[in-house]
Amino acid sequence: MAKRWLALILGILMAFPLSAWAEGSAAMQIEASPHSARFTYTNSTQQFILVEYKTTGDYGKLVLYSENGAFTGECSLPASFEREPLILTVSTLDGKVLGRYEATTVAVAYPTPAENLPAAERKAATARNLSLTYDGEGVHYSFDAPGHTQLWLRCRSGQEKHELPIYPGENWHFEGTLPMNCTYNDAYLFLRISSANKSSVLYEDDSLDTYLEMPAAAEQAAEGRLKGVTVCIDPGHQRQTQVETVKRAPNMSERVTTRVGSASGMATGRKESIVTLEVGVLLRDLLLAEGATVVMTRDTQKTFVGMLERADIPNNAGADFVLRLHCNSGNQWAKGIQVYCPSDSSYAREVADMDTYRTMGNTLLSAIKTATGQTRGDCTLNNSYVGNNWSKMPSFLVEMGYMTSQEEDYLLSTPVYQQWLAQGMVEGVVQLAQLRGLIDKQ
Repeated sequence: MAKRWLALILGILMAFPLSAWAEGSAAMQIEASPHSARFTYTNSTQQFILVEYKTTGDYGKLVLYSENGAFTGECSLPASFEREPLILTVSTLDGKVLGRYEATTVAVAYPTPAENLPAAERKAATARNLSLTYDGEGVHYSFDAPGHTQLWLRCRSGQEKHELPIYPGENWHFEGTLPMNCTYNDAYLFLRISSANKSSVLYEDDSLDTYLEMPAAAEQAAEGRLKGVTVCIDPGHQRQTQVETVKRAPNMSERVTTRVGSASGMATGRKESIVTLEVGVLLRDLLLAEGATVVMTRDTQKTFVGMLERADIPNNAGADFVLRLHCNSGNQWAKGIQVYCPSDSSYAREVADMDTYRTMGNTLLSAIKTATGQTRGDCTLNNSYVGNNWSKMPSFLVEMGYMTSQEEDYLLSTPVYQQWLAQGMVEGVVQLAQLRGLIDKQ
């Protein structure tokens, strides 16, 4: 009898091997279709989740947001042709597994080479007339490879990877689009084209340009809370950094040299420069909607702006405020938003005394915390930042979060959280403008 009960229990466990990991009231529904799967997931304890999906040839990571804990998403499965397990793992952004779930992919007929292909003297050793482009949704490829009736295409970014067979059309021409729906803007991307048995490589590269230019600025509102106020936004860093040595401040003889590089996301692999630019563009448009005049030190990754130039731009524009956007780095447990103000610069002393500067910095910080729900972080006055020291108006360096924290790294590249950061800074500027007497209190 004991053996019969044990067999029954084991049978039940084996029937639900993965969904049994689900936390609390969490529920997952998966609907598979050719080369994709849609899912809904409900967990009332979460606003953000990380969903990892995996088959033999496909892998991806999705960060999802829901105000009420009802999440929807889609897995792109271009390499799935046969019925096979699809595994979805749901986690919190800091890595706690909330549930693992399994479905089965839909079988799809493999494509076949074009008929009546011309004779090839020998198999091509390289992909000829190769063209690769990335449009934010996927990689479009076009090349010729005479003699190859099948090749393998492998593409990998920090967020997803796919490996699938591809087949020639007329005249040994290969062309198609590989979906890369999870890949971030300006991400690292590796692509390889190899023979049918994967013994030879026809093409391999990791330098495909995945950067998409930022959208043009919105129109400035004729009226708004910030009408008559000029704000300069300085998205920190850039794709290519040049080493510079400059005076730390106008009244200091000490010279400082730039560090090459910037913070990188521990989970996303993203560069600080693209995150600050994305938030900067959102902030620009929100300020314009409030009637402000906005000056950007840069609106693209493909430019270089020097340290002193980042102060000259707002100085020459007569800006009322400068917001210098950055992302922090530290240990994996460090979290929070930091605001840095200048202290001993002669320019800073002409703007405000230290107590007033501290009040302004804390005002900005409080507004950002309120908008994002962040509780950690403080305001510091120091001489560390050249851009702050050379600014002739209130200047604030905002460290928007730690890219060395897995949770904050994911958040910093999530559109809704970026929007919260930008909204918080707008509210902070409104309060600062009121403190400075530039606009009336509402």
